[in-house]
Amino acid sequence: MRRHYLPYVPTPRGRPPMRWTDTQEPVSCRKCNEHWEGGDPALTIACTGCNAPAHEPCRRSAGGNERVCACRDEAATQLGLLSRCEALSWDNRHVKPLMLRAAPVPTALMCRSVRTGAPVSRFVP
Repeated sequence: MRRHYLPYVPTPRGRPPMRWTDTQEPVSCRKCNEHWEGGDPALTIACTGCNAPAHEPCRRSAGGNERVCACRDEAATQLGLLSRCEALSWDNRHVKPLMLRAAPVPTALMCRSVRTGAPVSRFVP
């Protein structure tokens, strides 16, 4: 009996689209409604998980960078920049995704690109 080999054909996977955000705009937790006027406090420190510098969004290659890495949130909590989320959650992390836009923000002081598959935020001011 002769073996049949299927040729390896790589599937064309597109790169996640680029979105834009201001890392210093006000953000709120979607669970407990805690509000930070100066932006996400976890973004003020560098991320040890994906090596993103301070004031930059996380840089996971698969996308999903509208949220910070868990290790960055934990480091911010240990430094006293964040408190634990009081709402019901399994990891006590705040849900504070960045506001995503389709184009750069001309008035933002810290406008950064974000590689993510998430759509543009619906409630963009």
